Amino acid sequence: MKKKFYIICSLFGLFILGALFGIGLALPFAKKLISEHHFVQQRMKEEAKRLKLTPEQVEKSKPIYDQLRQDLAKIKNDTLTSIAQASIRQSTELAGLLTPEQIEEFKKLGDERRVKFEKFMKP
Repeated sequence: MKKKFYIICSLFGLFILGALFGIGLALPFAKKLISEHHFVQQRMKEEAKRLKLTPEQVEKSKPIYDQLRQDLAKIKNDTLTSIAQASIRQSTELAGLLTPEQIEEFKKLGDERRVKFEKFMKP
C-alpha cells in the first residue's frame, strides 16, 4: 500500500515538473504572439513576399502597417483596461464576503498575481 502511494506521488510530481517545464518553454512564444509589433512585422513580410510588392510599394505601405500596429496597441490597451476593471469589481465584491484573516491572504494573493502579470508583460 505504501509503495503505491509513493509511486502515485512520484508520478504526480513528475507531471507537475513537466507542466512547469512546458510553461517555461511556451512563455517566450506567448509573449511574441501578444506583441502587436511582432504580429505586424510578420504580416508585412508575408504580404510583401506573397504579393510580390515592389520596393516602392513596400515603402508606401509602411504607414498602413504602422496604423495597424497603433490600432492593435489601442485594442490591447483597452482590453487590458477592461480586464483590470472587471477584476477590481470581482475583488471588491469578494472582499465583502471574507473574514479579516481571509482578507490578509487575499491581499497577498493579489500582490503575487500583480508581480506575475508585470513580469509577463515585460518585453
